[in-house]
Amino acid sequence: MSHSTTHPATHLAQARPSLWAPSLRAVADRYDSWVVDQWGVLHNGVIAYPGAAEALRELMRRGDTVIVLSNSGKRSAPNVARLAKFGFGADCYTALITSGEVAREALSDREDPYYRGLGRRCWLVSNDGDTSVVDGLAIDLVATPGEADFVLLCGVGEAETVEHYDPQFRQAAARRLPMICANPDFVRLTTAGLKPACGTLAKRYEAIGGAVRWLGKPYPEMYRSCLRLIAANHRRATAVIGDSLDHDIAGGQASALDTIFLTDGIHHHEFAQAAHRDLLLRRMCERAGLAALPDIAMATLTW
Repeated sequence: MSHSTTHPATHLAQARPSLWAPSLRAVADRYDSWVVDQWGVLHNGVIAYPGAAEALRELMRRGDTVIVLSNSGKRSAPNVARLAKFGFGADCYTALITSGEVAREALSDREDPYYRGLGRRCWLVSNDGDTSVVDGLAIDLVATPGEADFVLLCGVGEAETVEHYDPQFRQAAARRLPMICANPDFVRLTTAGLKPACGTLAKRYEAIGGAVRWLGKPYPEMYRSCLRLIAANHRRATAVIGDSLDHDIAGGQASALDTIFLTDGIHHHEFAQAAHRDLLLRRMCERAGLAALPDIAMATLTW
């Protein structure tokens, strides 16, 4: 499955414009459930964004359902620990779902014929040597693609450049190994600015000739657990909050949910320099191939 935006490119000049809101309070009464991105919305990997934790607590105090939905290639538990370190405790959200957790479930139950046919020898690329996505499963980790049945991309590993894994990727592609990308994000926030993320490495594998199965936002598989939880709690109106048009906004639109785009995440520099924010947002959405503009736009997640 190649990675592309969920919708075909659409001219948005006549589309209903986004509502620019000063804060979450201005639009909170429209919704009773929320699907919230993690990186670029709640924190940047180093510090929590001011006001974000209090905004989530306010939603929880109202009795809303708040789901943190993250394209993290790690399982949910390490992300819960990370959020707690940044001041986002259990009082900030109802549930946390990661693409790494979804990948583990898919590899564990193998209900999908695609996963049943993968074999058990896996060449894993992850951050911090993390193997929790496959720990305890009937999977054998191997040192090279030459020994593997499939590739699992959960992190960037040691890669500082997009080309870092080219020798291994060429070996894997020559053997026609399928790759599972458990984090479709193209870029990641670091103290040194934006760096390539898993999605960029997976695109590189496709360019070399490999086949990729994408898990995470904006793909529907990532939203199924969210939608089940929202339905179980009898919620009527849901908003997706995120800073990525390609992932958060495209995924929300594909699931027929309202979307709230935050400008001060990965696109902070573009909007800081923009003379006309509406025009910039429209052009960015057209480049992302979105079918509509985000319903709401705001700078950061504050109450």
